[in-house]
Amino acid sequence: MQPTIKDVARQAGVSTATVSRVLNEAIGVSEHTRLRVDQAISDLGYRYNALASSLKKQQSSLIGHIVPSIAGPVAPVLARAVEEEAQKSGYNVILCNSSENVEKEKANVNVLLERRVEGIVFTAPMMPEHVKAIKARNVPVVIIERRWELAGFPFVEPDNFKAAYDAVKYLLKLGHKRIAMIVGPPSAIISKLRMDGYERALMDVGLGLDGNLTSEGNYTRVSGYEAMQKFLGLEKRPTAVFAANDAMAIGAMQAAFDAGLKAPEDISFVGFDDTYAELTIPQLTTVHQPLHEIGTLATKIIMAQMNESGDQYPLENVLTCYLKERSSCAKV
Repeated sequence: MQPTIKDVARQAGVSTATVSRVLNEAIGVSEHTRLRVDQAISDLGYRYNALASSLKKQQSSLIGHIVPSIAGPVAPVLARAVEEEAQKSGYNVILCNSSENVEKEKANVNVLLERRVEGIVFTAPMMPEHVKAIKARNVPVVIIERRWELAGFPFVEPDNFKAAYDAVKYLLKLGHKRIAMIVGPPSAIISKLRMDGYERALMDVGLGLDGNLTSEGNYTRVSGYEAMQKFLGLEKRPTAVFAANDAMAIGAMQAAFDAGLKAPEDISFVGFDDTYAELTIPQLTTVHQPLHEIGTLATKIIMAQMNESGDQYPLENVLTCYLKERSSCAKV
C-alpha cells in the first residue's frame, strides 16, 4: 500500500498542511522542518502526484474567496490578506466578485464547488442559503461580516457596536448634542450593530433618539451626499455627523462644503473604515478597523478546519477597532 501524506506528516512529526507546503515549495517553512519532511518522504518512498491527489481526494490546494464588490476600498485589503496567508500553507486563492447580485453570488458558490476548493472565505454573504449550501457539501466556510442567522458558522468581524459607540462618545465629549448618523442598508447586520452603538452612546448621556437625525445610505459617496442634504434642510441642523463608512462621510463633507459650510468649524465629521480618510481636506477622523488582520484570521480558521483542528478557534471572532483622530472634528 502506497504511503499517504498523513503517513509522511506522522513520520516527520508535523501537520499535513506543513507537508503540503513543502511539496508545493511554499514560503514560510524552516529549513530544519523541510529537511525532516524530505527525509520522511525518502524513508517511506512517498510519491506525490498533484493531479491524482486532487481528483481522488478532492484536494486541490485551492481555497475560494467571495467578496460583494472588488471596487471598494475594503475588499482589496481583505483579498490580499487572504491570499498572503493561504500561500504560506501552499494554497492558491480563487477570488470571486458577486457585484452585490444574488444570482451571481450563487453562481460564484457553484463555480468554487465545481473547482473542488478545499475551503471558502465568504465576505458579506447576501443569502444565508448560499453559505449553508457550501456546508452541505462538507466544505469548510468562514464568514467575514453579514453573519445574520447563520448560527454555528465561524465568523470574523470588527467590533462594530463598540466602535460606533466610541465614535459617538468622542463627539459627545467635544460638546456635540445634535449628532446625526448616516447608517448603512438595514439588511446588513453591521448596519444594525453600528446603529445600536450610536443609539446607546446617546442614551448613556440622557439624549433621546431623534428620527430626523438618522438617514439611510448604501455605503456610497453619493448616498452620503444626499443624506447630508437632508440634514442641512432641517430647521436645526446637526453640529456633527457620524457615517457608517468613510465613503458616506466623504460625501457628507462634500455636501456641507457645497452648502458653504466648513469642517470642522461649522460641522464635525467621523467616518468608519480608515480607508480614504487621509486623502480628504480636512483629513477625516474615523474608526480604524483591522482589515488585514480580519482576512488573515479568517484564512487561518479555514486552514485549521481543513486540517480538522478548527476547534482551536472560537466561532465568534470579534476584533478590536480604535478611533483615529485627525482634523475633521472640533469642540462646540
